Amino acid sequence: MTTPDDTNAPSLTSWLRTTWAGWVLGVPCTILLALGGEALGIGGVQVLVGAGMGAGVGLLQERAVRRFRLRALPWFWASVTGLALPFLAWDLAQALGVSWTYSLPACVALGGLLAGSWQAVLLRRSLAGPTWWVLASALGWTLAGAMATGADRLVRAHAIRGLVGAGTYLALVAAGGLILGLVTGLVLANRWRPQQAA
Repeated sequence: MTTPDDTNAPSLTSWLRTTWAGWVLGVPCTILLALGGEALGIGGVQVLVGAGMGAGVGLLQERAVRRFRLRALPWFWASVTGLALPFLAWDLAQALGVSWTYSLPACVALGGLLAGSWQAVLLRRSLAGPTWWVLASALGWTLAGAMATGADRLVRAHAIRGLVGAGTYLALVAAGGLILGLVTGLVLANRWRPQQAA
């Protein structure tokens, strides 16, 4: 006989914290990859931005999904490669002389779509309507990227300055992780199907 077991069900609050912390961790991950890229003579390639942010979020989410009885390592790699591939495509286009206009929001949005699609495969037996996860991942990453882009534009326009400006910039960038965690966490918590235990 089987009975529902929700002890491993995701909590919105926990997922929000985890994703936000992963987003914040993505910043030093990106810096470390950029330093490694400089040492290898490939400094300035954008793929390191996607890989760094994907690694930060994926690393901490990996620990969470392990508690949900999902395959954790594939989840991590879905995050890293999904986020990195659109940036890699832009880097390759540049190397081949294709004049694509670089768009951080577009790369992040496509990265969220790719990562979400792979993760939806891992969620297919645990989530009612895994397509909702794909949409949430794409939307969450798009909005998170938009916050970071908006913060950069405010700095370039000299709209925020000094210590208050620095605090505003950091708050806007950090808010991206909260938005990503909220959008994806709502789908995860509300559409989770309790696992069946023997």
